[in-house]
Amino acid sequence: MAKAKKAKAKKSSTKKTSKPKAKARKTAKRAAPKPRPTRASKTKLAARAAASRKETPAPKESRLKSAAKVGVGVALLAMDAVLKRLPWSKNENDPIELLKTDHRRFENLLKEGEATTERAKKGRREILGTLTSELNVHEALEEKILYPALKPHAEAHDLVLESFQEHHVADMIVKELHEVDKDDEQWGAKFKVLKENVEHHISEEENKLFPAARGVLKKDELLALGAQMRKLKSELET
Repeated sequence: MAKAKKAKAKKSSTKKTSKPKAKARKTAKRAAPKPRPTRASKTKLAARAAASRKETPAPKESRLKSAAKVGVGVALLAMDAVLKRLPWSKNENDPIELLKTDHRRFENLLKEGEATTERAKKGRREILGTLTSELNVHEALEEKILYPALKPHAEAHDLVLESFQEHHVADMIVKELHEVDKDDEQWGAKFKVLKENVEHHISEEENKLFPAARGVLKKDELLALGAQMRKLKSELET
């Protein structure tokens, strides 16, 4: 009789301890894996910390002279569009063209992600992973190299500050997308918001910031920035 009671007590004890373990396993299963910090994300954070230091932009030139510079930048961008170059795969160091090539890549990935359904968990996971990695590298190139070169110029100063903030917003949405189940209806809604945010940022850069860059920086300065970008991109992708 005593043995039976002990066996019953042991069985009861086993049941009690097994429940929390099962619950822990269930919780662990639900928890979304957080993307690990990469060299690109660390470089980006360091660039943002440096950019947060207050700097006084150079005095703005006359409205006519400033408009003329930006006008030259717009004309040069139009010429580049006609050439239809793919610089990341060629030995070219034009930073504007390098970044625009990334932009076209993001547009394609965003279209693919938006077209997925709640049943495409694996596809969504892969697209988000690729997009996260490539956005980190792209943002690091801009924040580490292009933005600091443009920030001292009054024509580009405010545009640079806005670009930093737009990067930050995109990063926050990406982080939330990693935390939401890929078959959750909220994932599709968040991804659409990310797509709209990134597309707006691309439009702002290509229609405002890049022409300003062409206007205020000399050709040899731009090519030097492009060479730095190519080198850093290679380092961050290895």
